[in-house]
Amino acid sequence: MYRVTDGIFIHFAHHVRGHLGPCISLHGHTWLFQVTLEAKTLDHQGFVIDFDVLHDRLLTPCHRLLDHSLALGQESFDESREALANLGSILFASREKVQGTQGERQPGFGEDERGLAGARNHWPANIKVAVFPFTPTSERLAEWLAAAAAETVGDERVRVVSARVVETLHPTESAAEYFVPR
Repeated sequence: MYRVTDGIFIHFAHHVRGHLGPCISLHGHTWLFQVTLEAKTLDHQGFVIDFDVLHDRLLTPCHRLLDHSLALGQESFDESREALANLGSILFASREKVQGTQGERQPGFGEDERGLAGARNHWPANIKVAVFPFTPTSERLAEWLAAAAAETVGDERVRVVSARVVETLHPTESAAEYFVPR
């Protein structure tokens, strides 16, 4: 059996709906998303999967969805959409005041695009929000990442073993893992 693991760092904020501690507040992390894949046989090039293919199909789309966004569950987004649009108008207008131009909206999935494994971007007044069908905790994000991997790179030869989401690296590492049942 052959196994490979690869990942990507992504900077984004989130909110944990109903949290009894400080995670009720909007706060950010430098996250590490990692996925482990396995195969009994290697492809014709000698790979479980070419790391470039893994990045193109999974890790770069994760980055596109989440980089410098606010990650919210659908329910929290629905309840705060109007307030986010008001805040976004104020924050985005600062570009005009400081730069003399509105500039470009940061990259992500357009609202008319499919998104990734059930998560999509929304742009209330040009502020990037990644909306998930669940509250984006590390544990749920790890399970989502495994499903996204299965959807984009898994096949009859390559199996997704696990997904790991690290939300805190310093002073100690805090991570959640999801192992795909066989």
